[in-house]
Amino acid sequence: MDKHLSCKKPDYIPKLYSTDDVPADKKLIYQKWEIPHLGFYWLVAELDKNENLAYGYANLNDDLFAEWGYISIDELVGNNAVCCMNWKPCSFIDAQKKMKQRRRERVNQYL
Repeated sequence: MDKHLSCKKPDYIPKLYSTDDVPADKKLIYQKWEIPHLGFYWLVAELDKNENLAYGYANLNDDLFAEWGYISIDELVGNNAVCCMNWKPCSFIDAQKKMKQRRRERVNQYL
């Protein structure tokens, strides 16, 4: 099975615009996509399953320029991003903590 197609589009991911009233740090993150060797990741908070368009947070290995915005799932797949199958939904704040911890672990393995 293609690793990109194995990422399910669960019904419990909110539709686009449905969490506009939720502050960014309190939004729930339902999926994580990444290109690990580049340090790129995308955190999905909303999804239009028909258009394969998500709203979430993109970090292209630069915390200062990371931002919230719309994400084309088709573009992620086309650029060899993979969906993290072991991702458990959590708040954006908790997702950021997980990402910082993961970054520290990667750095420590080279020390």
